[in-house]
Amino acid sequence: MTTKLGLVFQRLKTGKPRVPQGYVDADYVGDLDQQRFTMGYLFTVAERTVSWKAELQDTVALSTIEAEYMTTVEASKKALWLRELVETFSIIHDSVRVYCDSQSATHLAKDHMYHTQTKHIDMRYHKIRQWVVDDKVIDLVKINTMKNPADMMIKTISVEKFRASLNFIKILQR
Repeated sequence: MTTKLGLVFQRLKTGKPRVPQGYVDADYVGDLDQQRFTMGYLFTVAERTVSWKAELQDTVALSTIEAEYMTTVEASKKALWLRELVETFSIIHDSVRVYCDSQSATHLAKDHMYHTQTKHIDMRYHKIRQWVVDDKVIDLVKINTMKNPADMMIKTISVEKFRASLNFIKILQR
């Protein structure tokens, strides 16, 4: 039955490039029993969702910013992989835009300064600073929480927000 289903990539009428774009979100302490957080992301290329993930993490985050930051790093790793994939099709882009609804995580990723408030975050997650600030291969952008389609993967949302998220993806890609 599913042999007739698939992704269709058509020429965009506006001539805009088929840039991969990602949306990330985390649900801090979504698992009340074990105090773990849920991360979720989705990526689009040429108005089509090509990659997504929603997963309860094994790690316990000590703060909301840590959960959002860790999720942003994991999604950025996928963004870099998608960037390489798109380049194999001779569609070359300098960076992949990743939308995050956490202003704190976005600022932390763009700031090379040491902060005592975030010293509990494992150093391996600070690799994103190199990708965002130095290499400029990740373009991390704040998105309004109400317009973040990654919410629908990790949280219960209203029908209105679900429709708004889907419409926002279509508007962004055109």
